[in-house]
Amino acid sequence: MSQTSAVINEKVIHQFIAGDYQQIHCDKCEMTFLTNVYMFDDNHVLLEKRSLGLEYYCGAIHSQGLHKVPNIHRVGILDEEDNIVESPSQEEIYSGDETDLRFIYVMEKLQHLDEADSAYFDECTQNFDWKSDVDRLEIVAGITERYNAELAQDITKLYHFYKKHEGVLAWDLHGDNLMQRINTGEVVILDPFTRRA
Repeated sequence: MSQTSAVINEKVIHQFIAGDYQQIHCDKCEMTFLTNVYMFDDNHVLLEKRSLGLEYYCGAIHSQGLHKVPNIHRVGILDEEDNIVESPSQEEIYSGDETDLRFIYVMEKLQHLDEADSAYFDECTQNFDWKSDVDRLEIVAGITERYNAELAQDITKLYHFYKKHEGVLAWDLHGDNLMQRINTGEVVILDPFTRRA
């Protein structure tokens, strides 16, 4: 991270602690992602995540070379007393333990899918991990035809990442965990994993 980025991140975190960002109440975000959403600027929102879900996802984005992902950047981590804390180690993140830390991200502003698209992904990707290999291939072919090959390939790569970490991760890719870019309608994946209970 550059020195400029570090200064910007620290400024954002201190403004967040001071309560300078207005919360956006979105039931889907609060219930589905366990995430509080705040106004950041015209094109971005600030996310306060009280789980490791996006840390798992960011790990998958980088290790799997995913494409249909939101522009997202972690700006800092807070404990319950608003102290800025260091990032947990990879061993801690993938330990399977819960976290009481709050992960703060800036993400591009997105919109939820319409009912038809959301229902489609509920039907085909929600239990992707329980499907047979043949069924998974059919689902991937269907997503390729209905949307595009990159989205289908990313879902396949996310499944491989999940399998690698299935002692810790639970598969959680359903219609509310995909969103659209506001200007283009492009479908992107958001928060496809949760911690295995």
